[in-house]
Amino acid sequence: MAAVEDVRVEALLLELGDLLEAAEDEWIGAVGLLLEYDAEHQTQLAETLRVWLDNFGDTVRAATTVHVHPNTFRYRLRRLAEIAGLDLEDADERFAAMLQLRLMSLRGAMAR
Repeated sequence: MAAVEDVRVEALLLELGDLLEAAEDEWIGAVGLLLEYDAEHQTQLAETLRVWLDNFGDTVRAATTVHVHPNTFRYRLRRLAEIAGLDLEDADERFAAMLQLRLMSLRGAMAR
């Protein structure tokens, strides 16, 4: 049995996800645009963003994580910012994108 401290973040994310689902606008904004683009063009720009955010904006470490050259990763970041209209310098935009990506990840894990 899990202690509350062990699942606090996941519980909060599930509550937020329920609120978004009730509002029927779960994947709006930059992440939604990236997901649509990825589906249409068989790219992985949403995943690129997730990896970059998970690595605290460290492009070299993020590139290593997905086994691409740092310049390739930087190109993908520029491309996803253009496509989604995402300002990677804006802390609020990064937070919103990270939150949506985390919700997606958690829901994906729960669906298995």
